[in-house]
Amino acid sequence: MKCKIRDALDQMTGYEGWMKAKELAKECDLILEAKKFRDYSGAKNGLQVTHNKLVKNVGWAVDADIESIGKAGKEKVDFLIVHHGIFWGGSTLDRKMRARRIRLAKRLGVAIYSSHLPLDAHPELGNSIGLLRALGLGDLKRKPFGVAMGRAIGWEVEGGRWTLRDLANRLSRATGRKALVLGCGPKVCRKIGIVTGGFGDLDQVVKARIDTLITGEADYPTEVKARELGINMVLGGHRETEVFGVRLLQEYAQQNMPG
Repeated sequence: MKCKIRDALDQMTGYEGWMKAKELAKECDLILEAKKFRDYSGAKNGLQVTHNKLVKNVGWAVDADIESIGKAGKEKVDFLIVHHGIFWGGSTLDRKMRARRIRLAKRLGVAIYSSHLPLDAHPELGNSIGLLRALGLGDLKRKPFGVAMGRAIGWEVEGGRWTLRDLANRLSRATGRKALVLGCGPKVCRKIGIVTGGFGDLDQVVKARIDTLITGEADYPTEVKARELGINMVLGGHRETEVFGVRLLQEYAQQNMPG
């Protein structure tokens, strides 16, 4: 199955008689160093829904929503790795939706493994490093940037000169979605911050003397502050900037795990 940017189920890989879901989840934890991370309460990194079958087909998606779970069942996926799991939100509606997703996953025999900040931050398999490379900036000087829950999940890049149009075009090509440009800073960008998903901590941007922030989305107050502070923002979409980690983890599993 081809990996298309807007597919609910981004990728599926076959493994015959591999291991049980709990064993595979432990392998993923080790690869991503998940136990070293604090995360937001809704993340609940690790195995969120399980079964006792041997895993034969592994699926990869950004979100554990009804569409992804349903498609996983249709494609005979029995272990679904996602970035956004099923435990976000605490409202009555959130709980009802979560229960529906869990029921569907169990009925279809789909185990769900979620990795949030560990998959953002990983230096080789992470969302942010994947986006950085997709932007064609992998050979430039970089250092960790964008602290969330005590760990840097993005990158600070310098050593080049880019126009906003160039960066927007690069981001649009990388994600398959036209980037939104908030040109509030210099026309020639020299120091870039890259954090996937939704990142709006401009205190960190100012402290690092970054002139251009590339991320997925930002709320309105952040846009207002960016304009007053003279910071460029290039936005590629929350989901669209977070497909890279699941893809890189998929490639790693194909090359390194027994199957």
